[in-house]
Amino acid sequence: MSLAACLLLYSAAVVLLGPPALRALTRTGRAPRLGVATWLTAMVSVLATWLVSAVLIVVDEVAHWSRQHSFIDSCIELLCRVLAGRSGSAPRGVLLLGAGVVVAAVAVLAVRLTRTVARLRAQAHGHAHGIRLVGRPILEQGTFVVDADIRAAYCVAGKPSTIVVTSAAVSALDDHEMRAVLAHEWAHVRGHHLEVTILVRAVAAVLPRLALMRDGALEVTRLLEMCADDAAARRFGRHAVLGGLLTLAGAAPAGGLGAADVAVVSRAERLTSPPGAGACSLDAALAGTAAFIALAPLGVLTMAASGMFVCS
Repeated sequence: MSLAACLLLYSAAVVLLGPPALRALTRTGRAPRLGVATWLTAMVSVLATWLVSAVLIVVDEVAHWSRQHSFIDSCIELLCRVLAGRSGSAPRGVLLLGAGVVVAAVAVLAVRLTRTVARLRAQAHGHAHGIRLVGRPILEQGTFVVDADIRAAYCVAGKPSTIVVTSAAVSALDDHEMRAVLAHEWAHVRGHHLEVTILVRAVAAVLPRLALMRDGALEVTRLLEMCADDAAARRFGRHAVLGGLLTLAGAAPAGGLGAADVAVVSRAERLTSPPGAGACSLDAALAGTAAFIALAPLGVLTMAASGMFVCS
């Protein structure tokens, strides 16, 4: 139980302190892959600690129900006494009922998350199927042109994933820029960015009031665009990627990742500006933050196993 309490304290700290700290560290997009990993680590660790804590609460109470003392730790003495069996069966029963409610809430959250992911995937797959029916294949396999007056290029998850370019974009882009734009979109597909985006958007939809989840979805999407920018720039140069970005400034539909629909200004500044002084220290700070978030729960497990968290 002490372990559950510590895990919940850890998750509360990440929920409260994580968003502003991570936004500050990933604002420039200096290391977008590392930034994505850090945001995802924070989001996943919080969800995992909620689930584990709920299970531990029930398991501990059931295992120590008939004993005078259970292995419970709390900073609040009254709660510690109740959990340790010194306040009679009624408070313990209420507490166990509360623990059951927590587990039920976690289960409901998991069901809602699963349904939201399934809905977003179905929308994306349906859109990809429709594009393949009405679009005209060009250049690379899996790339289709659709007639539209809006300049846009985006990718949509499907079986297989599909790259969509509007006829207006084809007319506006030169050959080099077009290839850079397609390289950007294929970087999304090959890097499984679409699947990651669907997951974080689903989490944000289920938990919209938590800044960690809401901001995390936005920041992960922005950083994934920068990852794709880097992949395209390695093949065709920053100038071509920047030209395509500025030409296409438009919006992709729900479920898609567009070449120029997310954080256009920050991406353009990043493509035109070399890394500034202190970039290495910023990378180190980001890596350290990611490592701390990932390893902190393991530290809690280790200390709990050593008997450091037991109510006396």
